[in-house]
Amino acid sequence: MTDRAAVKPDLLTAAMVRWFDELAAQGIFTTDTGLVVRSWNRWLEQHTGLARADVVGRPLFDVCPDLVTRGFEPHYRAALTGEARLLAHRFHRYLIAGRGAEAMQSARIAPLEADGAIVGTVTVIEDVSERVASERELRNQIVTSDTARAVAEEAVRVKDEFLATLSHEIRTPLNAVLGWTKILLGRQVDPAMMTRALQVIDRNAVAQTRLIDDMLDMARIMSGKLRLELQPIDLGAVALSAIDVVAPTAAARGVEIRKQFDVDAPWMMGDADRVQQIIWNLLSNAVKFTEAGGRVTVGIVRERDVLTLFVEDTGRGIAPDFLPQMFERFRQADSSSSRRHGGLGLGLSLVRQLVELHGGRVSATSEVGAGSRFTISFPGRTEVTGDDQIDASPASGAMDLDGVRVLLIDDEADAREILATALRHHGATILEASAAQAALEVLDTAIAADALPDVIVSDIGLPEEDGYQLMAQLASRSPAEGGQIPVIAVTAYGRPQDKRQALAAGFRLHITKPVTPDSLAAAVLSVVPLGRVRRG
Repeated sequence: MTDRAAVKPDLLTAAMVRWFDELAAQGIFTTDTGLVVRSWNRWLEQHTGLARADVVGRPLFDVCPDLVTRGFEPHYRAALTGEARLLAHRFHRYLIAGRGAEAMQSARIAPLEADGAIVGTVTVIEDVSERVASERELRNQIVTSDTARAVAEEAVRVKDEFLATLSHEIRTPLNAVLGWTKILLGRQVDPAMMTRALQVIDRNAVAQTRLIDDMLDMARIMSGKLRLELQPIDLGAVALSAIDVVAPTAAARGVEIRKQFDVDAPWMMGDADRVQQIIWNLLSNAVKFTEAGGRVTVGIVRERDVLTLFVEDTGRGIAPDFLPQMFERFRQADSSSSRRHGGLGLGLSLVRQLVELHGGRVSATSEVGAGSRFTISFPGRTEVTGDDQIDASPASGAMDLDGVRVLLIDDEADAREILATALRHHGATILEASAAQAALEVLDTAIAADALPDVIVSDIGLPEEDGYQLMAQLASRSPAEGGQIPVIAVTAYGRPQDKRQALAAGFRLHITKPVTPDSLAAAVLSVVPLGRVRRG
């Protein structure tokens, strides 16, 4: 301790000067009162490329003339009067440029004093590049976080709105169905009221089915599991089918639907059901937002190899700020509880997705108060080869199942009853079973009576043994024991993989519930072996 205390002040000063000169992590230089450079440390040599020997003894503003042009001379004049100045990177960027680039620097210009007199100036320069980079990164992270939070909040808002809308859209038709059902069950009604009730129940049941179909289609598209069954189709015929579906609603609202087909036989490669779904969605939207007395025009034109379909209406139009969002999922121009029109906000999103799956494009133009126009461009085909020919006309003849025996299997009594009633309406003879083993027993009884069923219609979700196990047992039987009877699956399992699994298991057809009486009858008729219809 005695030796350390005896260290001379001039040695401490020399050591300190050496440290500032050679080891400091900042740039430090001094000038005299004439602003002639008197020291220039190693940090400055490394960062500016100016050697100490070339700088010391020269006027500061000769060494760094841009200090004058950039307005820093007053700061040094102020330091000679005893005033210190701070230079921030945010306002001044740098004091002395680095090698080949403008450094990110903060600086302090201060007076040097000795015995109460100012003998010069000292300048301390700090490289703040890393700090600025860290601050920039932090700001970017904050912006990213704010953006992510805004997106998440918007997603939550849209989800909440969708769930509220979904609840409303499902409960509304369900209320009508349950209400009329209770009325019909609770008292006798006259024929007119019965007809009215059945129409309301049918309309609302169809509305619920479409809601569910839209949600399932969107789920399939988002998961990449929607598959198109492409074949040559007549776009005009498909458009007419969609118009036929929407026409009653349009007539009830007092909206006229016009056709403007400027091309004959507008063939394209597509999935007829999905293309009809596209056109139906656009037409339904147009009719919904067009007031009584207005019109909706459906047109088809060809330009070279592009087939263009448009749906134009004279409705209220679409606000400009909503146009860019209208093809997004769950987006609605009015999602409030006081909105005039229902829907989940899925229709136009499905339109865009299905059009793009067909290799096409969809766009919309509109002017508030002057209607809207939706345009779809499909890759067209100018001719159809012999192998491509399809029958676009409706099936000829009535779906007469007179003489056809059908074994119907479903564990739900209500479902079994409606299917049986539908097939009996078309003339079929029905055998019923509620489970797989019961069905085999009914089959054996029918064989013993020489009344082998022509077709089996079975649910897949059955108690104890499901439809797949039933198919395995049927496959092990001989033709005389019913081993080759065609089997149709009518099931609520409607995913594409469910259909593939059913067909692979041996089902001749896969139909998703709910099924209309006519489509069920047509399915049965399509698999009945030749010569088995109209037996005595």
